[in-house]
Amino acid sequence: MKRKAKTLPVDDRSKPPDADLVAACIEKDSLSWERLIGRYQRLIYSIPIRARLSTEDAADVFQTVCLKLLESLPSLRQAEKLSSWLITTTTRETWRVSAARKRSSRMLSENADDNSELIAGVADGRPIADEQRIALEQEQLVREGVAALSDRCRELITFLFYLKEETSYAEIARRLNMPVSSIGPTRARCLERLKKALEGRI
Repeated sequence: MKRKAKTLPVDDRSKPPDADLVAACIEKDSLSWERLIGRYQRLIYSIPIRARLSTEDAADVFQTVCLKLLESLPSLRQAEKLSSWLITTTTRETWRVSAARKRSSRMLSENADDNSELIAGVADGRPIADEQRIALEQEQLVREGVAALSDRCRELITFLFYLKEETSYAEIARRLNMPVSSIGPTRARCLERLKKALEGRI
């Protein structure tokens, strides 16, 4: 008798282990798949973006890695090392796309007088260093820690550290409906909770 798939909530604050999500995905639980991808999408995207691939190529890498993950789920023997598996797989796919773009640029150079701008946009194909791998894994742990915080802490940390454009305390206070004077103390409490959540992991 086939075991019924365990449906896991979409909210990531309960933080089910990767192994539980993988097991549920194998049982074709679509919500668990969405949650698993949501947990790691920034990690996957960060690798081709850091390698200077275009946004479109990075999206292609993301889709390919997701497909490979879906195909590989039944054979993932150590689901607790999923982050490392994704870094390796995404790096290899980034190399593949980068090499394809370089071959294309060489072909175009035979028919173009000046393609220096095109070549400048080709990704760096050098292997990812151990230091970079560790940094990527640590960044992923921080993202998971932030996702597990309360709504107020998660929103505040997002405004303070994750937005590309700097946001003033006055604007943050308006958006979060809180006094400006409470942002500093709330920030300190939230960072302390994040620190405790990451103890022993980083």
